[in-house]
Amino acid sequence: MQLYYLVFLRPDPGRRHIERAEGERIQSAHMANIQKMAQDGVLVAAGPMDDQPTTISGIFVFRAETLAEAQRIAALDPTVAERRNTVDVHPWLGPKGIGAAYFRWKKEDPGGKVVMAAHAFFILRRGAAGGSDPRADGEHARFVDSLRRAGALAAAGWIYGDPDLCAICVFKTSSAEEAKRTIGQDPAVQSGRLTAEFHTWWCADRVLPW
Repeated sequence: MQLYYLVFLRPDPGRRHIERAEGERIQSAHMANIQKMAQDGVLVAAGPMDDQPTTISGIFVFRAETLAEAQRIAALDPTVAERRNTVDVHPWLGPKGIGAAYFRWKKEDPGGKVVMAAHAFFILRRGAAGGSDPRADGEHARFVDSLRRAGALAAAGWIYGDPDLCAICVFKTSSAEEAKRTIGQDPAVQSGRLTAEFHTWWCADRVLPW
């Protein structure tokens, strides 16, 4: 496992209506910033959420020296600077090698077409029956490892530094029904120690390591 910083881009509550041309300008600058962060070796994964209503616009996964540095870089994104999004940054112990295969492929084939794939994405929060720190929950850890070994997961790991957010599980499938049924079998979810918040996340092929 490896320490990353997980950035949730959330709609700014003060977001105002803008004309289409202005939105396209901001989006173009946002995509250029994604490319720059990747070239700088900071960004290892990114992609939009596909949820209605939108509670999370998209996600960045950073490699950075500190939480403060990750927050500083995230705040420079044009969608944040232009008050379209806010940033919510968390230390995340995720699988080693996120983005490694993707960047090798891009180096070998710079003109290769990037294919985006949808994933069932769960934020696991402390449940009403949470008790002690859920990160010490052996049953949950064993369940996640069984999913990884079965080839169901694209990535998973604990979130730190937040009293509510506990973990992330990213499934290879985009099927909400299938993924919800599977995560519902987690002993920690069944007992109410954790609750699972579902999203659909789009990410480039080859980025997630499992």
